[in-house]
Formats: sequence, structure tokens, C-alpha cells
Amino acid sequence: MTDPLSGERNWSTDEILACLADHERRVVLSTLRERTTHVSIEELATHVAAAVADESLVDVSQEERDSVHVDLYHAHLPKLADAGLIEWNADDDAVTTTDHPAIRDDRIRRLTEVRADDWDGVLEAIGHTRRRLALSVVRSADSIGRTALARRVANRENQLTPGARSDVEEVLNSLHHVHLPTLERAGLVGYDGETSRYTGHPDLESEWLEIEPEGAFEQETDTADEMENVWSIEGAGDIVARGQSLFEQADDELFLMISTDGLLQRGCVTRLEDALDRGVDVYLGSQSSEVRDFVREELPEVVIWEPQLDWMNLPPHQEKVGRLVLADREAVLVGTLGEQTEDGYEEMAITGDGDDNAFVVLLRQLLGDRLDHLDTQSEDFLTQLPL
Repeated sequence: MTDPLSGERNWSTDEILACLADHERRVVLSTLRERTTHVSIEELATHVAAAVADESLVDVSQEERDSVHVDLYHAHLPKLADAGLIEWNADDDAVTTTDHPAIRDDRIRRLTEVRADDWDGVLEAIGHTRRRLALSVVRSADSIGRTALARRVANRENQLTPGARSDVEEVLNSLHHVHLPTLERAGLVGYDGETSRYTGHPDLESEWLEIEPEGAFEQETDTADEMENVWSIEGAGDIVARGQSLFEQADDELFLMISTDGLLQRGCVTRLEDALDRGVDVYLGSQSSEVRDFVREELPEVVIWEPQLDWMNLPPHQEKVGRLVLADREAVLVGTLGEQTEDGYEEMAITGDGDDNAFVVLLRQLLGDRLDHLDTQSEDFLTQLPL
């Protein structure tokens, strides 16, 4: 995709992932990223051959090196250069990385460092926007019927691309015949023709499914406005997925408030169980006895209290706060509930990430030092936690 004003080439997530869906190309980028000067193709071939054969550099044979050299020259280096990730041409033996934003992106760095044998297939599977969206929806639900999945995917596509009107029937057909079978072959979902079930991959990070499809790696300009890391989310499926990603990223503490029942799906419970197993302290407050009873039964290790917060009451005829998630006091999600539907509530949310993020700082200040006393105060205190 070329910017018609600047003439610069912008690369979508799909294109970058397609470029990286090969072990040898990932080794090339990892090797170049560690260097401050140009690297010869011969040296790159040695590193790639060693990685492929899982042996030391000194044990690489000339035959192995020559074979990889051919692949680099005729296939991998041209593809990486065309993507704007490296500087190289066929008449030059020297190779180096460019200043492409994807080279500096920590998500891409971690992606290239995965050494799983099936990683090529995983990257190929998620190298399509619709498959990433579908996998994110299935992941948030744990399992979902194909019609409901198609509706959610179409809704997300319409949100991501202003003016786009994805047709649910077309999305349903492409998921059934192309995308879900591809995800199943990669071992990321189980699909029986009607219901998709999330199986995942131990090295697949949730944030790789949340990168927007276009402009994710645009070349930066001096006049570009720096975006604050605060954004809005519409729709219960996307909000649940974001909340679950916060559950997964927490290392020390999760602070939750839930105003009504029905907001903790099975996938949420599973990820909270995983957080507890990692040693994360989980605190949950709700004025709903149904929520508290549910959590006591499903997650007995969670610290539960009944907060005395007026804004957690459910006014009958206006928007109300539905959920709050604060992970390690450096990432937050606040969701509101609108009109009630057959499937639950219409939902909107705001989320922010970063220790110095304005939204996160605001929530920390509102909650104050009471957070520090949750695990040390009496039962009486936990029943009266004010804001």
C-alpha cells in the first residue's frame, strides 16, 4: 500500500507476517538486528544454516552453507528487501536492516525469536486479517458457533475499516471453507463444521492478534501526531477479549469490579485460574450477590468484597459501568453497559496501557492507597471498600 501523498510504502500486518512466515527469514532478521554494521551473505548463510541444523557455527559444513546461500540470494533476501526490512541488492554482498518501524517493534522482535518447529504454519495462519479476527473472537469465547462467529468478525471488520460493510453471509462462507480449516491445520482451533473451539499455541501472544490490519507499520514522519495509548472498544466480544488479554499479561495483581452477572464468561474464568496459578493476586468486587457466589464457587482463591460504590448501582434508564479491570496498576479497562438485548448488553469500553498512561494514572489516583491494603486489611474493611 503506497501513500498517495508521500509516495512512501506502508506495510500492513498481513504483509509483514507473510514475510516472516519462514524460519530462515526470521533468522536473517534476528542476526541483522544484533549488528550495527553490514553483514555479508556468506556470514548470514552460516548463521541460518546453523539455526536450521541446530548446530554451532563452527560445525556448519560448506555444503550446508552453500545450500542456504542459494536460498538467501534467490528467495529470502529479495523478499525481505521488497518488504523494506533490509537494504540489499543483487550486485551487493552487504546486507543490513533498514529503519522500518517493524524492525524496531518489540512485538516483531519477540515473534522472530520463537523457535517452535510449527511456527511457520502459525504465522502463515495468522497472516490474514480475517483469520486473526476470527481467532481473537474464538479465543475470547473459548468456543462459538459459526454464525455467531461470522457476525462478530463482520462487525470487527466494519469497525476497523471506516465505510466498509462486510457481509455476514460472505464472511460465514469464507470462514467455513477457507479460514477456519487453515486455523485448524495450524493447530490453533478445533472446528467440526459448526462450532469453533480455541486450542491456541503456547508461543502465540494475544497482542499479535490485535494489531490493526492496515497502517500498522507505516513509515513515521516528522509531522505525524503521536497517538496516546488510549482507545475505545465497541461490542461485548472485543471487550471480553481485551479484558482477557489483561488477565494474561498480569504478573502480580489483578483488581476487578463487576456490576452484574453474565459478564464473566468461561474463557474469563479459565484465564483467571491461569493467573492464580502464576501467583497473581486477584481481587474482585461486586455488589451483585450472584457474581460473588459465582466467583466463590468457581475461583475460591480470589479475594472478594462488596464495594460501597454508588456508581456500581445499575440505573434503569441510562448507561452504567459494567466492568473494571486494572492489571498490575499499569493497564486498565473500563466498560459500560447500554440497552439489554437477547444476548446480554450493548457494551462500550475505554482501555489504556502503560505505567505513565493518563487513563491508568487517573484510575490509580481515584482508587488511591486502598489498593495497597487489600491483602492486609480485615474482613470488615473488605466489605466497605469505598472509592
